[in-house]
Amino acid sequence: MHWPRRTPLVLLAAGVLCASIPAAALTTADPAWWLSCFSRLGAMQDGSSALFNGGMMLAGAVIALTALPVRRGLVGASAAGFPANRAVSVVVPLLIVGLGLSLAFVGVLPLSFNVFAHERAANGALASSAGLLLVHRLHLRGLSRTLDRLSLGAIVVLAAGMTALIAGIITLTVFEGLAFGSVIAWLHTLEMRVRGLRSRVPVPFTANSQHLILSPIWGTRGSGVIVKISAEDVDRDLGTRSI
Repeated sequence: MHWPRRTPLVLLAAGVLCASIPAAALTTADPAWWLSCFSRLGAMQDGSSALFNGGMMLAGAVIALTALPVRRGLVGASAAGFPANRAVSVVVPLLIVGLGLSLAFVGVLPLSFNVFAHERAANGALASSAGLLLVHRLHLRGLSRTLDRLSLGAIVVLAAGMTALIAGIITLTVFEGLAFGSVIAWLHTLEMRVRGLRSRVPVPFTANSQHLILSPIWGTRGSGVIVKISAEDVDRDLGTRSI
């Protein structure tokens, strides 16, 4: 199976969350959970909590795996000529792994088990998301117009949402939904964009390759078509002629 035909990992993770969270919300013993936060769904120590925590662990693991194709794509983008710092192909995947592991630990360490550890995991997901958006604004702008718009939109959502949360206008549940939704949309677009770049990376020629410039037949100007001929092709052609 060719890589571009595979199901996008971020989309798969989003699907897991879209299945597990509503299932937990419909079966929870606390109908007022939404007045607190999404993590409240995983603190009931019942079947609904198992659905929520299991979904978070699975989705976090899938998001962490997204770092692999994203790294390949960023390396390919650099090879294709995109002007980005080489460290970006390392930093961005690490931040994606941090985001995925933080989400997984939200499910591994529910509120009912350890409040302090759970909050650190949630803060880690927020910090990783902010780091990804910051790296994009500093080093990946221009990779895709859609990606640039989503990045700016996510930054606005995080800033405005945090302000509204502190002011008591929205609940933590609303902030988590808006923030995570915008980051997931950006990450999915990043994954798809770098996949496309990776598939278009030209195959490099060896040091023995030769360049011939063929001028158009209607003129003698220096412009023309550049044909790359490898040393192996030359040897094969000479061997055929000697026969």
